[in-house]
Amino acid sequence: MRDEDFLRTKVPMTKSEVRAISLDKLQLQGKTSFLDIGSGTGSVSLQAALEFPELRVTAIEKNDDAIAIMHDNMVHFKTTNINLIQGEAPTDIPDQQYDAIFVGGSGANLTAIIDFALAHLAVGGALVLNFILQENALETFQYLQTVDAADLEMVETRIAKWHALGKGHFFKPQNPTLIVSAIRKVR
Repeated sequence: MRDEDFLRTKVPMTKSEVRAISLDKLQLQGKTSFLDIGSGTGSVSLQAALEFPELRVTAIEKNDDAIAIMHDNMVHFKTTNINLIQGEAPTDIPDQQYDAIFVGGSGANLTAIIDFALAHLAVGGALVLNFILQENALETFQYLQTVDAADLEMVETRIAKWHALGKGHFFKPQNPTLIVSAIRKVR
């Protein structure tokens, strides 16, 4: 999906190229339940819901402005398979098992969110977390090395898009994004 397709405000959005990598790592084909923690504008949830209509998506977000724009985007795209929850992660997340979990925002609850995710992720399910701050990505990677995670990987994306400038052109960079991914191991 193109970024331009989404209704936008000042709420940060996972951009299309980073979304594509994150959704690929989530391995949603054939899955039935997906949790998006810190859903922001809802770009990851919405694209997942539209690409996989059989998927039940649960999205949680605490920010009022983000909830409003995500709701507007759900109406705009006519999605019916997203349960949008305004609340704090992990305390307000429904206590059920998920086939895949994405963390786009964690606030100050990173370790608690990872623990919740691993406890509620189906065996073989994918956990994908996106970060702008290197310290948070490294903390997550090191923590996942000590728990029930396999195929642990961290990649950095550096996306720049071609723009006109006067009589010429340049590549305008986006913020680098660190993507940490893992699969829940069999216990």
